[in-house]
Amino acid sequence: MLEFLFAHFIYASSLIMLMVNVVSNISKFEVLRNKPGYVVLSDKCELTVRVTITKIDELEKSPTGLSLGVGFNVVIAASAPSELRAIVSDKPVPKDGEHLKNLKIWEFVDIVEVERAVEEVLYYGSDGLKYKVIVEVEPTIVSRTLEFRDNDGNPVYNVRWSPLVLVKIAK
Repeated sequence: MLEFLFAHFIYASSLIMLMVNVVSNISKFEVLRNKPGYVVLSDKCELTVRVTITKIDELEKSPTGLSLGVGFNVVIAASAPSELRAIVSDKPVPKDGEHLKNLKIWEFVDIVEVERAVEEVLYYGSDGLKYKVIVEVEPTIVSRTLEFRDNDGNPVYNVRWSPLVLVKIAK
């Protein structure tokens, strides 16, 4: 019984240490603004784009302040019109990237309208300065397959996006 309790104490202690490390990294910055972006495609599908800054690392000090490595995630969700959803309603959901291997099933879809997704945070540097870190993401190329559907019943889209990462001294 004592060994069991000791093992749980070690496990709980390591979880607390892990949580402290995660919280200490997150507490170095605060989100100032998060704005979803969107894309309207020529097939009338609308894509919602979100970017989230997940990590900021201090790489080196320079005369212009800290060089920062910025980690972020991008999530894109599709909302297709009912006509397209009907076409793929009996199609399978892809497994293990199988749909990405057959390039013949893909077709380009024109971007009609686009608004960038943006996240802006205030980072507290170890040099005592505050930095405004901004990540903008803009979808630039979209392709679609009607041979598969996503979990929500939409055709599967593949989106190439480009990031813009800005670092400024905050006033």
